[in-house]
Amino acid sequence: MISFFRKIRQKLLQQNRVTRYLVYALGEIVLVTIGILIALQINTWNEQRKDINREKLILQSLHSEFVGNKEKIQASIQLHEAILGTTKDLMKLFKKPDSVLKAYNLDSLIERSLGFRDISTSQSAIEDLISSGNLNLISSENLRQLIFEWNSEIGEKDESFETLDETAQTLLLPYLMKNTSLKNIDRYGFLNWEEESKFDSQTHKMFQELEFENQLDSHAWGIANYLDALYVLREISDKVISETNPNQLPEQ
Repeated sequence: MISFFRKIRQKLLQQNRVTRYLVYALGEIVLVTIGILIALQINTWNEQRKDINREKLILQSLHSEFVGNKEKIQASIQLHEAILGTTKDLMKLFKKPDSVLKAYNLDSLIERSLGFRDISTSQSAIEDLISSGNLNLISSENLRQLIFEWNSEIGEKDESFETLDETAQTLLLPYLMKNTSLKNIDRYGFLNWEEESKFDSQTHKMFQELEFENQLDSHAWGIANYLDALYVLREISDKVISETNPNQLPEQ
């Protein structure tokens, strides 16, 4: 093709048709420019298509991860709502007569109020997304913002649990060790002791003490604070799941 154009230029010059040559040369430049622009456009389109495909894979990975995370969060919410409910039930028993208190299995209720545990969410999709520098492939600004909010709220959740656990370990449990039998409490928990403690343990007497009321109140606050963090994570999960819905993935 290049040889063909060269022969035409030589023929025009030999015939001294300068004007026609200039017009022809200009047309040739225009054609070459158009060809380059078309090639660039095709290359851009190919890169965009690759980015869309990469974004689809990212969204699918995020969707799967957050569906799983929401299930874990919901299960943890149900657990800690039950724990908070039990703790509130215990708070209603203070200053009740011994005859009323002894009608309850106080050791079992206390064990249930201590059954809190932290949730472990999956972070692999988000960590891979950020570490690879592919966050800019996500076209939804709202989704990018949700990812940053998630990371921030995970930190808040961790801090809330650390506060709850530290308060229980340094205040509530030491109080229980001094004033009742942990063995009797653990009969209804992980250790599942078959026999009661041989020592005389009168758990009901703690419900006449202001210090124990304060201990349980502090414990209830820690559980409620942790639940608030879980509620926020559940809300973010719902939004991420909606944003990454397979039916809303970008077209190629």
